[in-house]
Amino acid sequence: MKSFIPCQRLALFLILPGLQMSDANAQRIRSPKVHGDGTVTLRLKSASPRKIVVEIDGAELLMTKGANDDWSVTTAKLPAGIHNYSFTVDGTRMIDPLNRNVKKWFSLASMVVVPGDPPLLTEFQDVPHGVVHRLIYRSATVGHSRPVMVYTPPGYNAAAGQSYPLLVLLHGFGDDETACTEVGRAHLIADNLIASDTTQKCVIAMPYGHPIPPPFHDQPDEDIPDNADLYEQDIMTYLLPFLEEHFRLHASAANRSIAGLSMGGGHAIYTGLKNTDTFGAMGAFSAATPELESAALRKKYPALTGPHAPANTLRHF
Repeated sequence: MKSFIPCQRLALFLILPGLQMSDANAQRIRSPKVHGDGTVTLRLKSASPRKIVVEIDGAELLMTKGANDDWSVTTAKLPAGIHNYSFTVDGTRMIDPLNRNVKKWFSLASMVVVPGDPPLLTEFQDVPHGVVHRLIYRSATVGHSRPVMVYTPPGYNAAAGQSYPLLVLLHGFGDDETACTEVGRAHLIADNLIASDTTQKCVIAMPYGHPIPPPFHDQPDEDIPDNADLYEQDIMTYLLPFLEEHFRLHASAANRSIAGLSMGGGHAIYTGLKNTDTFGAMGAFSAATPELESAALRKKYPALTGPHAPANTLRHF
């Protein structure tokens, strides 16, 4: 007979390790602190360093040691938006231990948001909000289960019978499926655009873009096209049917789009041009475009060829 942990005991089991790691002293200083004039003060408490440098948006700032081993520096005025920064302590790079807002790239960076006036599309605003779901689907193409983040708009109700357009949004090489929301703020952008009647309500699917695990050394040349091939098969054969099973989506290409950043932009081109009967619009931003000669491009993407090339029917590219 199976035994079960009561919910109260389970809660203690989950919470207590976090309590053991708390540091009351860390709460006595604040970093980052955003000022009304757009400057930002960064602080770090450390007794031993000889030199601490902050790198923010490519600029390097030298921190000054004050009382009680409190190091600090204040930036020049920063434009509204999201800014990445890190500390280098006597040559060792680190994130801000007082800031839980972290960009998870191959090397981590802390993030700070300078608000806009009026607020930027990426900012949390007092508007109706959608829901971000973290789901797992099985992919026989890849050979294991894979994660996907799915945004449903405000008021989404699967039982209401309404169908929604679909945007498949693909991340860059150094990111994962969480990047579009944690860094790109795709869900907040969608909420704000919907609230202003600038765009229609839609479902946004943000899958993990590395069917072939990213290397931690020089990448073999064949990995890039092989990863794109496998990803396209995964999206078309397993991801889309999974989304259709769990969400109310329009079936027509006129209501389905695919877009991406960097590597994801290349994936959007690759998958979109091979499936113009599924995706009626494509977006490729700072994209890793296919590096092929004209004849090879036409062979790889038949949608580009002929007197009535299917690519010419795309609503947007």
